Amino acid sequence: MTPSRRRSRLSIAVPASLVSEYANLREKTEVIGRLARSAAIFRAEEIVIYPDQPDESALIKIILGYVETPQYLRKYLYKVRPELQFAGTLQPLRTPHHQLEAHADNLMVGEFREGVLLDQQGVNVVDIGVEKPIRFIGKSPSRGSRVTVRVLTTGIEPRCEMARRIEIPVYWGYEIQASKKNLGELASSGYYDLTIATSRTGSSLSSEEERLKSSLAEARNVLIAFGSPRAGLQEILKHEHREISDCFQFNLNTIPEQGTETIRTEEAMHATLAVLNNLF
Repeated sequence: MTPSRRRSRLSIAVPASLVSEYANLREKTEVIGRLARSAAIFRAEEIVIYPDQPDESALIKIILGYVETPQYLRKYLYKVRPELQFAGTLQPLRTPHHQLEAHADNLMVGEFREGVLLDQQGVNVVDIGVEKPIRFIGKSPSRGSRVTVRVLTTGIEPRCEMARRIEIPVYWGYEIQASKKNLGELASSGYYDLTIATSRTGSSLSSEEERLKSSLAEARNVLIAFGSPRAGLQEILKHEHREISDCFQFNLNTIPEQGTETIRTEEAMHATLAVLNNLF
């Protein structure tokens, strides 16, 4: 069964220090890969990395992007670089835009694909993961760039055109943003009409369930924020001279009576998205 898009756009905010406590690149890569899998499993459409110290946002962004990119496009978009040394060990996302079908004969009119725009003897073509690039029709972006396309015709000479992600009825992976705004500014920006903080000091889900359901039913852009390995959201916001209640509409403890002294960010994210999934 192909997963549909959420009616409201789900964004996840994680700190730039997400993997700072891990000793080596292999461990950091594994953690970022788990975060990518959780985001995809629960159909998050955006992962926002907010400023925090130590700042490892560049590493987080490149590995999240690599995992989200269909395998047949990585040769164009990612050169050999040390940050990706262990990226090949990560579990694939297997989201709808990571198609495995590799034969042009099996393309369908109206099908969406991710591709890279190429120049073939002066003609714009797109590599969409089949045995040959297909003709691109219409105004094109710069060559070498990643594009989302819709198949226009099939047969001997398949053709495609540019498509917008908003037109795609199924879940199409996540986008990544390294924000320059700190956590409080991000949550208070006005872009997100529903903001949820996750905190050990938060209210139980059961006590907020009805109010949360009502808010989710009306929301178009939802932000769920998570703390860092060293500090929860409450501590992070104190450095900005803010309180959680100043920036977020909800403050939830989604893992009550936790059995461990601490919960890592990627663990909190998976647990929170799991318990909130049925409410969306």
